[in-house]
Amino acid sequence: MSVTVLGIVTLLAIVGVWLVRREWTQFVVGATVAFPQTAGIVVAGNGFPLFYLAIVLLLVLAFPRMLLGLSRFGRAPAGRQERLVPDLIGVALVAWAAVISVAGPRIFEGMRVFAPELGVDAQVVNMATLHPSIGNLAQVGYVGMGVLFLLLAGRLFPVDARLIGSGLWVAIVLAAVRIVAEPWWPHALLQNMPGFNYATPERLSGTFYEPSVLGLYLTAAAGYFGARLLWSGAAGRVASVLALALVGIDFVKNGSGTALLGLAILFGLAGVVALVRQLRSGRFGVRPLAIIAAVVVVGGALSQIPIILQFTVGSAASKADSDSFIARTASNVRSGQIFLESTGLGIGLGGNRPSSLFMLVLSCLGVIGIALVGALVFLALRRALRFRAIEPGGWALAGVLVAAIVAVPDLSTPAIWIGLAACLYPVVAPVRSVTRTEIATSAT
Repeated sequence: MSVTVLGIVTLLAIVGVWLVRREWTQFVVGATVAFPQTAGIVVAGNGFPLFYLAIVLLLVLAFPRMLLGLSRFGRAPAGRQERLVPDLIGVALVAWAAVISVAGPRIFEGMRVFAPELGVDAQVVNMATLHPSIGNLAQVGYVGMGVLFLLLAGRLFPVDARLIGSGLWVAIVLAAVRIVAEPWWPHALLQNMPGFNYATPERLSGTFYEPSVLGLYLTAAAGYFGARLLWSGAAGRVASVLALALVGIDFVKNGSGTALLGLAILFGLAGVVALVRQLRSGRFGVRPLAIIAAVVVVGGALSQIPIILQFTVGSAASKADSDSFIARTASNVRSGQIFLESTGLGIGLGGNRPSSLFMLVLSCLGVIGIALVGALVFLALRRALRFRAIEPGGWALAGVLVAAIVAVPDLSTPAIWIGLAACLYPVVAPVRSVTRTEIATSAT
């Protein structure tokens, strides 16, 4: 076993904030999420990501308090019961994932699948066959640790929307740094996960192993900082404008279809939410600043129509005509067939890897898994839309999920778990729904 440089930094940072200022723990944990494909520890040729290393260390530091917290299962720090339902859903998800991931590969052994350890392109005409493997247990372990983080967040240390915001800041800043510092980029430090084929510098991938993963974070960052721009004070708005500028720069250099389609869907969702709020409020109005901003954006867009068409429509068309797009589509279609052939049970985590998070959960965890994951997401987003303080975290989570459904099929992605925690477990006072007056104010 060997600990990497960033693994040591993570260990020291977690211990430091735990002993000196525990409320900062969420920022350190959030920062690790910007390095999901960077190893903190390497054991027998297998890398352990920084986020999960941080969770293990927190468990060691807080073992006595953790036992006390779990003995009060379902209770929030202030004694309220908001945690009970998501806690139970999370535990049920791990239990079902463990059962089907052990039984599925044995019940449906020999079924044609897209094996996670092999490339999608190579398996279109020569699919692998399902069989039990250590990968099944590894994927269950990652999901179990993600749910464990949900159980501990807000109990061991306070969390709020900045939990995911800190990770997004690190991701977009380092991606922008890489644009100008590629010749000096510390590849050996950051790209050290065994078995990963990291992308070449032709398209920006930031701290991630391929551009589509950076596209996921850019989509989440657009949602997070866009909401912060609306709800923050003067200083927060300045910071949000700076962050959105970095998102735009990274987006152009990233050239990812994931970010392109993810942002389009996220903007559409934002428009629907704004319209619903307006209708519920019974009045319509727009801030003068919003009108000015819209005029500037539309005017700038009209002046750059040829470039925009080439970058968006042209990029999408080239993606659709590529062999990669055909392979990804084939993997998703086959995943739907696997769901049907397994009678809706799924074949277990680690048994199949399509090109969409939705199809991954559907084919691996079946209808029960889809229902449990969907329930967690629904509770998180509903709570985020009720409370303005955590709404940026809700839009970040929505961005993560939209982009993951488009092209990042990985339920162990740390951004999913900190996004859920940032929405589900902040202490918001007073605990009540947003009133019609507040909805009208926020919409205008």
